[in-house]
Amino acid sequence: MRFIRFVLSIPVCLFFVYAKAQQQTGYIPLTRQQHSKIEALLKEMTLDEKAHQLASFYPNANRRLNIPHMQAGECLHGVVAAGATSFPQAIALASAWDMDLVERVSTVIAAEARALGIQHVYTPMLGVVRDARWGRFEEAYAEDPFLVSRTGVAFINGLQGRGKERYDSHHVIATAKHFVADGEPALGANGAAVEISLRSLHEIFLAPFRAAVEEAQVGSIMPAHHSLNGVPCHINTYVLNDILRNEYNFDGLVVSDNNDIRWVQDRLKATGSRVETIKKALEAGVHTELAFKQTWGANRMYGPPLAEAVKNGQISPALLDEAVRKVLGFKFALQLENEENPMGREMAQLKTETKNADVAADVFFSQIDGSLSYPRKNYKSILNNPAHDLLALEAARKSLILLKNEAQLLPIRKNQFKTIAVIGPNADTVRLGTYSTQQPKHFVTVRQGIEKAAGSSAMIHYAKGTNIQHPDDRQIAEAVRIASQSDICILVLGDDDKTVMENVDRDDIALPGDQDKLMKAVAATGKPVVLVLLHGRPPGIQWAKEHVPAILDGWFAGQDTGTAIAEAIFGELNPSGKLTVTYPRNVGQVPAFYNSLAPGRPREIWGSSFEPSYPFGFGLSYTNFVYTDARLSSNTMTTRDTVYAEVTVKNTGKMKGDEIVQLYIRDEVSSLTRPLKELKGFQRITLEAGASQLVRIPLSSKSLEFWKDGKWITEPGEFTVMLGPNSTALSTVKLNLTN
Repeated sequence: MRFIRFVLSIPVCLFFVYAKAQQQTGYIPLTRQQHSKIEALLKEMTLDEKAHQLASFYPNANRRLNIPHMQAGECLHGVVAAGATSFPQAIALASAWDMDLVERVSTVIAAEARALGIQHVYTPMLGVVRDARWGRFEEAYAEDPFLVSRTGVAFINGLQGRGKERYDSHHVIATAKHFVADGEPALGANGAAVEISLRSLHEIFLAPFRAAVEEAQVGSIMPAHHSLNGVPCHINTYVLNDILRNEYNFDGLVVSDNNDIRWVQDRLKATGSRVETIKKALEAGVHTELAFKQTWGANRMYGPPLAEAVKNGQISPALLDEAVRKVLGFKFALQLENEENPMGREMAQLKTETKNADVAADVFFSQIDGSLSYPRKNYKSILNNPAHDLLALEAARKSLILLKNEAQLLPIRKNQFKTIAVIGPNADTVRLGTYSTQQPKHFVTVRQGIEKAAGSSAMIHYAKGTNIQHPDDRQIAEAVRIASQSDICILVLGDDDKTVMENVDRDDIALPGDQDKLMKAVAATGKPVVLVLLHGRPPGIQWAKEHVPAILDGWFAGQDTGTAIAEAIFGELNPSGKLTVTYPRNVGQVPAFYNSLAPGRPREIWGSSFEPSYPFGFGLSYTNFVYTDARLSSNTMTTRDTVYAEVTVKNTGKMKGDEIVQLYIRDEVSSLTRPLKELKGFQRITLEAGASQLVRIPLSSKSLEFWKDGKWITEPGEFTVMLGPNSTALSTVKLNLTN
């Protein structure tokens, strides 16, 4: 009887082993039947049909074999499609330091993407950003690898879903990009060659991708534009194979960035022919090629040139099959065959664009938003869900950062000032940031938010003050006139959609155009000024820090920018965001980041200070928080232990508020020079006036490890553990690590 039970249990045991293996890899949760179907399709497909499967963004269905189209799209902080919810820009969302919020936001983005017919998204951007000149700064989360990792994992979990919800009909494939080290380009130039040590590569720039793979099982990776230590990222077998696949055990999809396979040869001059380029990209494991419909034609590498090279024996059929196998796996995992229109529509339009009509997928192409998709019938109800708008407003509220509040100018009471001047080029226009829809469902400007919040209690006067792109002194004069006639000025400055974006870098970080001139002119009126910043890169605002009494920073805060800003100005909202990057005094301090290695000499700068305008982790509140009794649950730990850093935080003010408690460490004795401090934990808390809370943040030996001689190690010895509200105001305790 026992033998019979044992035999009967074998299939069950094998099933659980198989299921466990799927759960561990987490990339493509397929059944055995789906695996068999993939292999059968590979046997039936022609070379042209196989190559066509490797088109990302461009139509990739196969009507003859009933293979559905998988649509990719941009979803950095909302789907780039008309009527989608516009959340705060990536750098703004990260400023909330709220991982639950991040995951809820990306969950909504995924639901809206699927409703719009998008199943594969090119986000999140996991660059560790250190150079404010770089045009893509706003797409990133932070200058710190730990904070980027935490934010990235949360965003990916929301996009892809957890557990049984993973890749269901409301979730998508996330793409961690750009792999790797694009956040500190030479001269701040997009796509510039990157030359860094292996230690910096692993500890700083690879760390968020390691977390994305090992913790969130991100489904897709996109290589970066540039060359890394001389090798283009799109053919870099060291980072794509040795590290990503062999060390991190990544088993997902790798998609090229736009035209970057071709540019390995044409721009970077790292290959001598199309065949060599395609072969090296496939050998590095780049499965699909991103190319927009307008540029697909003769520019594509993974189309007819690939099929021809395989046919001629120049490229192994196994390389092509492996890439196709990966694509089909994700199409089946997403159950795209169950979509309302898995093949799309308007076949007649695409027949003229491909030689083989059976291969073509017919899909809807939006000239407005640059995306190919076929929306579900109920997509409008998904996009217009009121809960999505409430979440966008919550995210905007939590992302606002109070940088200065001299003499408690803020918040203002509604009857405190009879006339309020709202001035600035960003005061009454749409400012969403890059990779945003051109047709948002709504956008509340700062002027509109102030007018609604003030109601009949104050008269609102508006002046643009200056045009960022085409300054005019007459506009500044008009702004000064209005400011002089008002009791207080709300000055709204920052970037527009031309001063910060992909491929638009700067050689200065001052507010663009004549905005500094406008600010100084308005301040010279003697009226109290509240500076509101809506921008996409760290601005040089040292003069404002020294002369403007109040500064409220919103980055690009999403569709409800004006509502959140007005609530903060009038005290309905207590700002609680913290900087995730350092704000340099000027461009001479770039690149700027808090976690630098210990220097060999004390630093001095002639005529200036080496301190930034505002440090990493900084942010004020309308209330006061006092930190006391910093300690550890144990001052000694082994590599197998977890200790808790503890501190009591009390709200000593008169207003409820949120505080973000931050934990840093410093290795006091190491075989390699270590950073002066490194963020290793944080916790967002809410305290009523007069209330206090004991905050406990875990610290394991993984937090103490570093990369040396090709591996991660921990060394016994003394560490300093620091707790506080930012990276400079810290209480310290000692920790001893033993073997």
